[in-house]
Amino acid sequence: MTRSKMEELCADLFERVATPIAEALKAANVTLDEIDGMELIGGGMRVPRIQQEIRSFLQDKVELGLHINSDESMALGAAFHGANISTAFKVRHVGLADVNPFPISIRLSDIRPNTEEEEWTKQATMFKAGGKVGIKKTIAFTHDKDVHCAIDYEEAETLPEGTELSMERYNVTGIGKFAAEMQEKGLGSPKVSLQFELSLSGVTELVKAEAAVEEMVVVTEEVEVEVDDDDEEEDGDEKKNETASSEEATEGKTEEKKEATETKEEDKTTEESGNATAEGGNETATEGSKKKKKKKTTKLVEKVRLRQKKHAMWFAKHALTDWELFGVRKPDPAFVKEKKKVHKRSLAVEVYNVGRIRPYSDELKDESVFKMTELTRKDKERVMLEEARNKVESYIYHIKNKLVDDEEVIGKVSTEEQREEIRKLAEDAEEWMYDDGYNANLATMEDKYAELSGPAGKIFTRVMELEARPKAMKDLKEKLGKIANLVKKWETDKPQVTSEERSDVLEKIQEVESWMTEMEEAQEKADPTEDPVFNSAEVPLKSKDIEVLVTRLHRKPKPKVEKNATKAENATNTTEGGADSNTTDGESTPSEEESNSTPDKEEEKTSTEDTKDEESDEL
Repeated sequence: MTRSKMEELCADLFERVATPIAEALKAANVTLDEIDGMELIGGGMRVPRIQQEIRSFLQDKVELGLHINSDESMALGAAFHGANISTAFKVRHVGLADVNPFPISIRLSDIRPNTEEEEWTKQATMFKAGGKVGIKKTIAFTHDKDVHCAIDYEEAETLPEGTELSMERYNVTGIGKFAAEMQEKGLGSPKVSLQFELSLSGVTELVKAEAAVEEMVVVTEEVEVEVDDDDEEEDGDEKKNETASSEEATEGKTEEKKEATETKEEDKTTEESGNATAEGGNETATEGSKKKKKKKTTKLVEKVRLRQKKHAMWFAKHALTDWELFGVRKPDPAFVKEKKKVHKRSLAVEVYNVGRIRPYSDELKDESVFKMTELTRKDKERVMLEEARNKVESYIYHIKNKLVDDEEVIGKVSTEEQREEIRKLAEDAEEWMYDDGYNANLATMEDKYAELSGPAGKIFTRVMELEARPKAMKDLKEKLGKIANLVKKWETDKPQVTSEERSDVLEKIQEVESWMTEMEEAQEKADPTEDPVFNSAEVPLKSKDIEVLVTRLHRKPKPKVEKNATKAENATNTTEGGADSNTTDGESTPSEEESNSTPDKEEEKTSTEDTKDEESDEL
C-alpha cells in the first residue's frame, strides 16, 4: 500500500477535514482573521494529507500548532476538566469553557385542558446551541391553572440522526389552588416562575417552581413635620367637632400645647429682643416678633390597607365621606406611603420520562450492576476457555514431541501398546480441536485434557523417575551418614546427651536404611512399564523425624555445676599451697599452675565452640 494509493482511496474523507473548523467558526461568530493560533490534537493529525487540507483551508492566516502529544492530550484534558468540576478534591484550575452543543426547548400546556376553551400553550428555546453550561434560566408567565412542562431537544442540523428528542417531563401542580385563594382576596392571577439549570454535565433539570402575586399596600405612618401655629389651631378645631367626648381631651391637649408654644415663643422673643438691643436696634426685635413661628410636631395617623393600586388612586380623588363608608378616616396625602407585598407559594413538581433518555434511578443502577457482573463473569469464562483450549492444544503437541525426542527413554518405561495408545489419543484430539472442539465449552475442554493427560502423564512420570528416584536415594544416604557421625561425636562433645538418646537416633537411622533397601529391591523386581513402587517425592520425607530429634538433642543444655562444691575445692587447694610454701625451684606454685592452665582452658573453650559450629553445619 503506497501513500498515493491510500490518499486516493480516502479522497472523500479528506474533503471533510475542514468542515468542523468552518462550523466552529460559524458557531463562535468569528473569522480566521480573529484567530491567533490553532493546536492540532488527535492521532489522525499526524497524517500529512490532513495537515495539508487544514493549511489549505486556513490560507496561511493561522499558524498550525503541533506542540503537544496529540494522542495523550484528549485524555489529559478530560482528566483535568473532570477534576475542575469535581467537588471531591481540588486541583489547579485549568481554563476550559464548555458549551451546550444542541438547542433545548420548553413547551408549556395545561395538565387538564378545557375542551370548551382554546388550548393554552407556550413554547420557546430555553438553552441555545453553543451557549455556556453551568447556568440557570427562569421562565416566568401568568397563569391560573396547573401546567405540564416538556423539555426536549430541538430539531437541528448538528443533532445526530436518530437522537431521542424527549428529555424530561414535569407536572407542576398547586397553581390553581393558589390562584383561587388570591381571587377570594380580590387579587389577580399568580405569576409562575420555573427555574431550570443546565449543569456542567449538560443535563437540564427543573430546580425551583413557585407562584407569586403582588399586592399594593397603602400605609400611613407617624411623620414629624413643621407646621404653623394657625394650622395647629385649625387642626384642634376639627378635632373638637368630631365627638363630644374627644372634644375636651383634644381641647385640653391643644391648650397645653398652645401654652407651651406661647411660653417658648416668649422666651425666644425675649432672647431675640436682647440680641437686637445688644446690637443697637429695636427694629429687628419688632420684625422678629411679627413673623409666624413654626415648630415640629408628630401627627398620629392610622394604617390603611388597600387591595390594589387603582383602588388607592380612586380613594385619593374622592371626598372624605367615601372613606367613611369603609369606616376609615381619610389620611393626609402627605403621610400616605405605598408598599408592595408579595404572596409566594412553592409548587409541587412531579418528574417522569417518556423516551430512552432517563435519569439513573435505583432500578437502572441495579440493572447496570447486574449487567456488569454478567459481563465480568462472561469475560472470566472466556479467558478460562481460551486457557483450557491452549492447554489441550499444547499438550497434544507435547505428546507428539516426546514420543519422537525421547523415544529411547520412553521405550524403557512403556510398551508399544501404551505408546500407540497415547499417540492415537493425541491425533484424535487434534482432529477434534479443529472440528467439534472449536465451539466446545469449558467443561468439555477440561474433560478432553483429563482424557489426554491420564495415560500420557503416567508414562512421562516414569521417565522422570528414572533419574529422580536414584538421586533422591543417594541424597538420603548421605544425610543419614552425616547424622550417624554427629551422634558418635556427641559421646565426648555432648555428655548431656544420654546413651539411650543416642541409641534412639541410631535405631531410627537403621529403620530408614532398611526401608531404602526394601524399596530398591522391590523396584528392581517390579515391571518398569507399570507404576513404580515408590517415587522420588517420598524419599526426603523419611528423614524428617530424625532431623527433628537430632535438632532437639543438639540444643540440650549442659548440667549446672554446684557452687558449694566449687568453693570447697578451692579452699582445699589454698591449704595445700600454704603447707608446701617451701617448694623447690623446679616446682611451681598452684597460682602459677592456674595461670599456666588458663591458656589451655581458653583453647579448650575455642575448640568447643568450633565443634558446635561444625555440628550445626552438619545438621
